[in-house]
Amino acid sequence: MTKWQYRTLDWGEVRKVGSIVTGKDFIDENVDAGLNQLGSEGWELINVYVDGFVVHRSEKSIDIVSLSRYVKFTFKRPIQE
Repeated sequence: MTKWQYRTLDWGEVRKVGSIVTGKDFIDENVDAGLNQLGSEGWELINVYVDGFVVHRSEKSIDIVSLSRYVKFTFKRPIQE
């Protein structure tokens, strides 16, 4: 029977893994680079979900400036015994 190891990272953590690969910071391509790096390490993406929202409002009004979502990625890989 296969035993699995699981790992859950948020969008920023995946992007950080990608920045190590690309050598650049704060670029959208880092998410792809991070996912590709994790895949090369044997991690299989099994789920993506939103774990909540944050509403950003302007200081002087109740107008919504932007919404952020906490996107989480769950991976699995076989445990090497």
